[in-house]
Amino acid sequence: MHYYSFHPGDYIAHTPHLTNEEDLAYRRAIDLYIQTEAPLANAKRTLSRRLRVDEHSLQNVLDEFFYLTDEGWRNKRCDEEIAKFHAKAD
Repeated sequence: MHYYSFHPGDYIAHTPHLTNEEDLAYRRAIDLYIQTEAPLANAKRTLSRRLRVDEHSLQNVLDEFFYLTDEGWRNKRCDEEIAKFHAKAD
């Protein structure tokens, strides 16, 4: 996917407690998830390097906004956006 609907009000309502680094990690993680249409790999060192954020901030974001599966780190909202995109494409 090259586009997704972003709602600043929803984002701000759920993230005011994040540090600047955590906020950056979260936005980049969402963007990567949407772009690849796949869960994030469970290789935190590689993922933090790919997102260009520190591992500690990334771990805080993953723990709060994602859940780990056998496929990797999933995010409910990203999965919903991807499903909507594919439903419209069909």
